[in-house]
Amino acid sequence: MKQVCFGVDIGGTTVKLGLVSREGELLDKREFPSFRDLHATFDDIADHMRQVMTAFPDCQCVGAGVGVPGPIVEQSTVIHCANLGWENVNVAQELSSRANVPVRVANDANLAALGEQWQGAGKGCRNLVMLTVGTGIGGGIICDGKIIAGSTGAGGEVGHMPVPFHTDWQCGCGRKGCLEVTASATGIIRAAKQFSPFKEMDKVTAKDVYDAAAAGDKNAVAVVAESSAALGYASAAISCVVNPEMILLGGGVSAAGSALLDPVKAAFKAFAFSSCAETRFALAQLGNNAGIYGGAALFFTE
Repeated sequence: MKQVCFGVDIGGTTVKLGLVSREGELLDKREFPSFRDLHATFDDIADHMRQVMTAFPDCQCVGAGVGVPGPIVEQSTVIHCANLGWENVNVAQELSSRANVPVRVANDANLAALGEQWQGAGKGCRNLVMLTVGTGIGGGIICDGKIIAGSTGAGGEVGHMPVPFHTDWQCGCGRKGCLEVTASATGIIRAAKQFSPFKEMDKVTAKDVYDAAAAGDKNAVAVVAESSAALGYASAAISCVVNPEMILLGGGVSAAGSALLDPVKAAFKAFAFSSCAETRFALAQLGNNAGIYGGAALFFTE
């Protein structure tokens, strides 16, 4: 009987749920709204899991790996989840009691990194770091094939590393000078809006800034260079601690491709300790499915 596992990625507005085989094949995927009411969310997830399994009667479900946007302890409890308004929720218990399968839980960015390590751009690497560059900056650190979650579940929160860029700009976390202040899409837009033509525009996206840089706009070039330098600096600092084989860049800003990857690599080499300087860089491959694969990997890569 084929063994399968659910990967569940719970976001602030949407739940992504997939059924994955032990061999890494995504057999079924669906998306549906998440709710502020946690009981309604878990009821809905369990209902969808039962619906999916009716289409795979010859498969054995070994469990569900769940990603949640918040710090997770003991692969079960989210301490604080601002996007959903949850505090100290035992996600594993809530879903396991409804779906009648074992459940393991991890931070969503950590789970995306694990998914990339299992079936994505980091396949074959036992040690990697993933930086998810979007509205904010998330991260995941995989050492010897396992997520580094830390004592309070804050392992991999690289977006809140202090870096020597815009040290007077306040981050959403309440501190100043965090990596995501400079290098996230939000930070890139904030920096660009200091200059024309961006300060005259009603709406600016990170893509607008990258496009302008590609066209030779000197202010856009400077903003992109600064954000890349911050990512390279942070990557160099991380590499001194965990010495990964590979650093992956994912998230919405990674759509810039080599325009993001190349200057980050160059900045990394400028800052990196010599024994870490040859760390490989690549773009993440799994996109929105990374968390689904990561959830399955919690069971299939033990």
